[in-house]
Amino acid sequence: MKILHVLSDKNIGGAGKCVLALVDWSNGTKFRGSIEVVLPRESDLTPEFLKRDVFVTEIDHLDSSFDSKAIKILHGIMKQKQPDIIHTHAALSARVAARKYKKAKIVYTRHSYYDQKTKLLNKIPNWMINNAMADAIIAVSPAVADNLKSLGAPKKKIHIIFNGVPYAPVFQPDKRLIIREEYGLKPNHFIVSIMARLVKDKDHDTLLDAAKMLCDIDRSIKFIIAGKGEEEHRLKVRVQHEDIRNVLFTGFVNEIEKIENITDLQVNTSIGTEATSLALLDGLSLGIPAVASDFGGNPYVIVHGRNGLLFPKRRPIALVNAILEIRNNRDLYNDMSFQALEVFETRFTLDRMGSQTFALYEKLLRGPKHAR
Repeated sequence: MKILHVLSDKNIGGAGKCVLALVDWSNGTKFRGSIEVVLPRESDLTPEFLKRDVFVTEIDHLDSSFDSKAIKILHGIMKQKQPDIIHTHAALSARVAARKYKKAKIVYTRHSYYDQKTKLLNKIPNWMINNAMADAIIAVSPAVADNLKSLGAPKKKIHIIFNGVPYAPVFQPDKRLIIREEYGLKPNHFIVSIMARLVKDKDHDTLLDAAKMLCDIDRSIKFIIAGKGEEEHRLKVRVQHEDIRNVLFTGFVNEIEKIENITDLQVNTSIGTEATSLALLDGLSLGIPAVASDFGGNPYVIVHGRNGLLFPKRRPIALVNAILEIRNNRDLYNDMSFQALEVFETRFTLDRMGSQTFALYEKLLRGPKHAR
């Protein structure tokens, strides 16, 4: 089996991390060496795939979902490589080229959830695109599957496969203390972390609102904001002007496991596109509970009262109350920590994602009746 993944990402986002994880999983199976990748020129993902001995082709005109100039280039690559499966991630140009190529099964993964209108005028083009340009559609959350169906995607082509991640490394207590010291944090501090791109959809403002309230309620609670993005400068200015003293910006962190290992509680305040947060999954693998907004796929990752708490999006006071409920009840925290790992092992392991994805590939190649 030969699989060609096509991504339109120039940065390292969720889709790229998922494909990298699939490569890592496949390397321990009979599918080793089966994956090749097409990326936009100068993508940050290229060196990551090369480290894994994956053959990468970089092309122009692929840094957006659709560009007619990319279709001819991609079609030529497909004719040359002759893949059995063409797996696309947002790249509509690749699905069009793959349908033109005709000799491969087309898989499309929808990684994001969107609040979209479901009027007939919107359903018709989406139904036509998804029905004609994909043999199977992977939804990374039931919320995404519902999103796709509301826009007219054929139910029979949708397959729910949750994102999966490897277990995050566990550091010894002495190393955790050293990392805390590096960030100016004390052993008694209760660390609340958010690991996400600093963009409007992640709604870091709600987090800052909550942090500001907690400054006067519990000074032992400290917030780490890990990541970078277009909102970074504005958010830092806000923290400075409003004197929010319990917040630390780390910027982009290469070794994110350092932050994960000193985190007591994760937060996700997303108000847009969130499907299955990889950061939340990493935390669950370490037994870290979370407080997450009730948006998109979050309720399928954080089960309210089990491995964390959900709060209504854009409601900072509700976020504050949820953080304090977990912070102030050690028995509740320990129970949620135990169940965080249990939920992870039941639903979000890399082995589960990898085996289900490759099983879908094999079913598609055996024929339409097996792919349902």
